[in-house]
Amino acid sequence: MHSIPPLHLIAAFDAVMQWRSFQKAADALSLSASTVSHRVRELEKTLGVPLFTRSTRSVAPTPEGLHLHQQTKTALQALQDTFAGYAHQQRSVVRISALPSFARLRLVPALAQLQATGQAPGIEIQASTDLADVDQGDADIAIRFARARPHAYHCEKLLDDVWFPVAAPGYLRRLDVPASERALRKGTLLTHTRQPWQPWLAQAGIRVAAAQRAMTFTDTALLIDAALAEQGIALARQSLVHDLLASGALVRLSDVALPAEQSYYLLASERTVITPRGQAVMDWIRQLARQGNAAP
Repeated sequence: MHSIPPLHLIAAFDAVMQWRSFQKAADALSLSASTVSHRVRELEKTLGVPLFTRSTRSVAPTPEGLHLHQQTKTALQALQDTFAGYAHQQRSVVRISALPSFARLRLVPALAQLQATGQAPGIEIQASTDLADVDQGDADIAIRFARARPHAYHCEKLLDDVWFPVAAPGYLRRLDVPASERALRKGTLLTHTRQPWQPWLAQAGIRVAAAQRAMTFTDTALLIDAALAEQGIALARQSLVHDLLASGALVRLSDVALPAEQSYYLLASERTVITPRGQAVMDWIRQLARQGNAAP
């Protein structure tokens, strides 16, 4: 088995043999022409023989290329027939890896918006704090909240974020205070382990008793759930509570906003970037990011 070159190199060679064109082979494989050309050259380097003669207008197989194709096409067709059923199941599915908080509070509520486009593929949402490697096939798209720009074939900053206090209207009625900073001096402050209250309180010039910070969470979505359940006041990210503020389920208590040290990034594999279904999902996520960056 050690003498068999990597299958993706053989698949690129087979596609060029079928189409007699690097560009058409790339389109068939949902890759870039440069990637297909690189893989064929890697195969030539591995075998130690040229497989094609290339010119500015055409590509033609060498005798070695013709012989190799004759020997491999039956085996490749057998593999194609074996895996065709599995490929059909997965072809229209775009896998998105996202933080649990962003997945639950932003992606899931907006799925109907994606379906309304009429050209939406199937979606598989993987909620995880682990950084999926899109280049290695862990996911097609990843959304991450990070201090430094992650590495991927495609990486773009989606948005910066800010923190500010929010609470449920029912909780404020129980405290008998308006939706203002006054509530912070009477209510329970819900705390996230990775985002303490003190930096925001210092920026706002507010002092509160340490006993008020009695509930701590390691998950942002649970923190916001507690605020929705009228358990206290949460220090929340604008990107996550945008829809909840717009609906009135939560209200903002202060105009003071603490800039987040992290930003959201959109990562995608090469295959995702160049396919229509991948672009449709990426455009949908960009639209969500623009909404999350705007005042509700």
